[in-house]
Parts: sequence; structure tokens; C-alpha cells
Amino acid sequence: MASKLMIVISSFLILSLFGIVWILDFDTAKMYETTGLVVSAESFPIYIETHPLIKELPKDSAISLVIGNKIYRLSKNHLEIDKQIEKSDVIISLPNGYESIIGEKGLCNSVKDAVKNEELKFETKISKTKLFLKYRNLIKYRDCLGD
Repeated sequence: MASKLMIVISSFLILSLFGIVWILDFDTAKMYETTGLVVSAESFPIYIETHPLIKELPKDSAISLVIGNKIYRLSKNHLEIDKQIEKSDVIISLPNGYESIIGEKGLCNSVKDAVKNEELKFETKISKTKLFLKYRNLIKYRDCLGD
């Protein structure tokens, strides 16, 4: 009887510790990004590839970022210009010319403004559960979406 009680108590302690670590891991991260840059459509891929948020994407991420009529395909530390949206987990759309706004204000502030001005469109192609499990390490950047 005592060994069963020890197993239950040990299991409870391990699960409690795991829960605390999990909660702390989702704490909001401060975004330190460079602002005030002159970024054009041509230099945008270089800017975005070095961004801290992009560096934390999963290796198998499939995000399409549509700015105006340009389609950028984002994955961990990589951005390529694409001709069409195919097999994306997420499609994020912004109005034409947002590359320069992102360079000037930073990615987070630009996204906050786009959300506030209802200019950002967000479409998911996978279930919310799969989306959460795949991109859960980005939850700490949730402040980028604004209030």
C-alpha cells in the first residue's frame, strides 16, 4: 500500500513540475528587433531571414506571407519568393508595400498596426490542434498581435 502511495505522490510531483516548466516556457518573450530600416521588396527576404521570430519557426514550417501580389514562403531561417500558395499551414496576407513598413516599424509593430487597422488576413489550412502543436514555441510572441 505504501509503495502505491509513493508512486502516486511521485507521479503527482513530476506532473506538477512539468506543468510549471510548461507554463514558464509560454511566458511572453520580449522582441528585440531593429527598426528604422529602409527595406524594399528586394531586400525584404534578407531582413526577414534574420528576424528573431523567423529563427524560431519549426524546420517543417510552411507559412505563406502574401504582401500585395508577392508571395513569400517562410520556414526556419529561410524565405523564398514563390509563384503560388501551395501546401501552406498558414497564409498571412498584408496590403501592398508592407515590406517597407515592416522595415521601418519592425515586424511586431507592423503586425499590430495591421491587426488594428483590419489589414491583416490570416487563414489556416491545418486544424487548430496541429497548428498549436507545430507552432507552440511562438506563443511567447503573442504580444505581436496587439491587444
